[in-house]
Amino acid sequence: MSEKHGDIEITGILKGNSTVRASITKRPSHTVIYKISGESIYYVRGERLRLSAGTVLYIPEGESYSFEKISEGESLYHLVNFHCAQAPMEKPKLFSPSHSKHIEALFSRMEQSWTLFHSQANRYKILSLFYELLSILYQDQDRTYHTTAQRMKLSPALQYLDKNFCSHDLSVSALAELCGISTVTFRKLFEAQMGESPKKYIIRCRLTKAKTIIESGEFNSIQEVSYAVGYNDPLYFSRHFKQHFGISPSAAYMPSKSQGSRDI
Repeated sequence: MSEKHGDIEITGILKGNSTVRASITKRPSHTVIYKISGESIYYVRGERLRLSAGTVLYIPEGESYSFEKISEGESLYHLVNFHCAQAPMEKPKLFSPSHSKHIEALFSRMEQSWTLFHSQANRYKILSLFYELLSILYQDQDRTYHTTAQRMKLSPALQYLDKNFCSHDLSVSALAELCGISTVTFRKLFEAQMGESPKKYIIRCRLTKAKTIIESGEFNSIQEVSYAVGYNDPLYFSRHFKQHFGISPSAAYMPSKSQGSRDI
């Protein structure tokens, strides 16, 4: 039994429970798998793809691969097998769609329609749902590509920050210059990719480093710590530290001191 329209022929739709492990040689059709629950690892083309709840995996026709279940209990999935004149993607692809529940609903509706009487209207319904699924996956792929391109544009600044976030000469304008873009564009791009402004990112990195130093007890004064992580004003540093961790730098040091650290 199959449903064909234009370039796509759907050959099977099902809901199942993953076996512990299996190997597939030259898969006879393209497949799209949605993981409902549990986790499995797919080994394909030298890659290790982790399929967990809410993710989608596309595997091309003719592909050889193996998989194993790595979670306890049920490992449920939806699956659609299909043929098409042109492969929708060049290689196996793992998706983590933002609207996973909508994806799951599409699979459920396709499965329900597949088990019902195959009227012409029902055939078109299945294909319509499948095209909607492919459209969402393509949009996700485009978004991923766009995100990767933006992240690469920020790469010079991120690499510099990784080693120099405690520098006293650090400035957002200098970071923007490293990336070859304006300061305004850099701020917008940075916040879109990192989820916080450059200033907040730098402060968070500095305070995390300061906390590590304080907890180690390897310092002579709070002023020394503040300067070591890029602050010129220890009072300003202390205010930021307390805002971030809910405790003053001196109070953060007390547990270490009570366990035998030297006095300062």
